[in-house]
Amino acid sequence: MRFRKSEGKATDISGNLSQQYWFPHCLWMLFLLVVGCGGSGPSNEYKAPPPPEVHYVTPVRKTVTLYIEENGETEAVERANVRARVKGFLEEMHFTPGKEVKKGDILYVIEKQEYAAAVASAQAAVDAAKASVEVAIAQVGVAQVEVSRTDQDFKRTQALFDRQASNQQELDNAIANRDAAIASEKMAAATVESLKAELQKAEANLTQAQLDLDYTEVKAPIDGHITKTDVKIGNLVESGTVLATVVSRSPLYANFNISDRQALRLQKARLEEQPLKEGQTGFDYRAVPVFLQREIDTGFPFEGHIDYISEEGVDQATGTLALRSIFENKSGEIFPGLFVRVKVPVTKKENTLLVPQLTVMRDRRGAYLLVIDGEDVVQRQPANVGETFDGLVEILSELNDDARIIIDGSQRGRPGVKVRPEKWQGTVVATSDDMSVEVAEESDNAEENDDAEGSPETESSDE
Repeated sequence: MRFRKSEGKATDISGNLSQQYWFPHCLWMLFLLVVGCGGSGPSNEYKAPPPPEVHYVTPVRKTVTLYIEENGETEAVERANVRARVKGFLEEMHFTPGKEVKKGDILYVIEKQEYAAAVASAQAAVDAAKASVEVAIAQVGVAQVEVSRTDQDFKRTQALFDRQASNQQELDNAIANRDAAIASEKMAAATVESLKAELQKAEANLTQAQLDLDYTEVKAPIDGHITKTDVKIGNLVESGTVLATVVSRSPLYANFNISDRQALRLQKARLEEQPLKEGQTGFDYRAVPVFLQREIDTGFPFEGHIDYISEEGVDQATGTLALRSIFENKSGEIFPGLFVRVKVPVTKKENTLLVPQLTVMRDRRGAYLLVIDGEDVVQRQPANVGETFDGLVEILSELNDDARIIIDGSQRGRPGVKVRPEKWQGTVVATSDDMSVEVAEESDNAEENDDAEGSPETESSDE
């Protein structure tokens, strides 16, 4: 221990400094100890998470139309081959492949010289035949004069013979001369008829020669679009050679088949809508509209009507009835030979209860909906589904119109779980008041065969 003197007193420097340094720190540590022992730390009790958020929709009631939907194939109403009708070499072509042509337009020209010469020869034969007929007619006139002369000689000789001024030989000669003149007249007349027949034959040959000459100009048989040429200029063609094809796209047929059951359903619905009048044997199928969808289309943008129903009835081998529909196709958007979907309206269904197809779940017990009750608890509600269309499903079982059905968040909102429901603000696919019978039948089959646990009819986008 060190000391120092100051005014006669000794001071403990080390002790004084220790007290001044440690005392404040001890007070601070004591404060912390008191706070740590007397205060309360974080609680270790379990707190339940908030209810999961799910989105719901409510059912809607609409008047829907039931349809028959089938596959079909389009067919051109008019299609004609452009054929050569005379033999010869192609000299000209007057069209652009793929362009529209009108009936009567000149498409090809076959060499004309041979057929023009044939026309000239036939014309000469006609002129010669006419001259022969005129000569024969003049011969008939000469014969008629001879008949008149010999007839007068006969009458004069007969009068003389009656007065015994002439003998029997002179009378017989007069009779013979008259008969010969009459025979000559008949022969001349027959010659005229024969020559007239020859004239008609010559005129027929001229007509044929003129036709052959006209056929050297190959014309479009119908209005439509023409294909590329099958024979190039300079090649020899025979009578009947196909040169190209003209196809008319407007109007256009769509052929399809429906089952016998569908045919009976359509007939029954139409008869209920428009009962037969007295004396009427069947409903007017031409008034039944038909809608067509191409492979790239959304919905069925083309409308036509039934044009023909097979008069042979249902094909017993397939159990189907053949139908044909017709569409205007003025824009030319439908090509012949396309595979398409067609649908035919059957009947309307009033006050149909519909829910989005995404809300329908399935398990081994069948279809069901996840419904939120008044206490925001999810309940499993069995559902009997019917027809479907555009993402909507018909519910045939009992369901309140204000039921809250989970559409998004079904993985979080299991039956018995309390949830925090929010109104669904997304779009439910439903572009019209239509419903397809065939889609519904497929859906029913899926219900029988689907063994997946809690699988929706269509995958939903859960968060």
